[in-house]
Amino acid sequence: MKLLGIGCPLLILISLGCNSAEVPAEVSGTVLLGSEPLAEGNIIFESLDNSKAPGAGAIKDGRYTIQVLPGAKKVKIQASKPGTKIDPVMKSAMPESILGPEFNDKTTLKAEIKPGKNEKIDFQVKLIGKQ
Repeated sequence: MKLLGIGCPLLILISLGCNSAEVPAEVSGTVLLGSEPLAEGNIIFESLDNSKAPGAGAIKDGRYTIQVLPGAKKVKIQASKPGTKIDPVMKSAMPESILGPEFNDKTTLKAEIKPGKNEKIDFQVKLIGKQ
């Protein structure tokens, strides 16, 4: 009987948190490095106020398809090459970013994700130091 008393309020709280705005949307598009597809990397969609869980996934041959909660997002794109500096703990070379901070740590990329399918959410990035 005590279990029922705990379970009912918990179910009510869970159901209040589940609304259509919290259903992930499917987001797909392309990422170009200059005029060529980005061979591989990662893409991350974060809410502008960090109030919702981010959506992230792999970029392969310039294409991605991921699940993202709807809303205004800042977009981070990460791509790297094998590094030359050896990590003393891991005893291996650490990967080095090939993209400038304006595409990842200090991103200027944004997207508005609507419920349902969001196709052709495309981005173009540049190598570090390229204009």
